[in-house]
Order: sequence, then structure tokens, then C-alpha cells
Amino acid sequence: MTEQEFQTTTTRRLDKIEETLEKLVNEQEKFNIRIETYQKSSQQVVNLAFGLILTSALAIIIPAVLNR
Repeated sequence: MTEQEFQTTTTRRLDKIEETLEKLVNEQEKFNIRIETYQKSSQQVVNLAFGLILTSALAIIIPAVLNR
């Protein structure tokens, strides 16, 4: 293999590695967005559950206290 062929081959390989790396970075960004969205929605569900539990507890406690 001549020096010129070696450089050409090396350049092609580096270009291919760069393309693959760019694709991986893009996929990771998409994945991070999905994870962030999942975390936010999970927190909203937890907040909703606590709100419902608190409302239910108050709906039982307030009438019991006021009727005494």
C-alpha cells in the first residue's frame, strides 16, 4: 500500500467514524428529550395523586369535624 492509498483509506475511515459519531450524538439528544419528558410527566402524575389523596382526606375530615 502506497502512502497516498494509506492516506485516502485513513481519511475515508475517519469520515465514516465522524458520520457515525454525529448520528450517535443526535440519537442521544433525542433520547435525553424523551427521558426528560418522561420525568416531567411522572412528576405530574405523582402531584395529581397527592392532590387527590389530600382532597379525599379533607372531604372526610372536614364534615366529621364540623358535625361535632
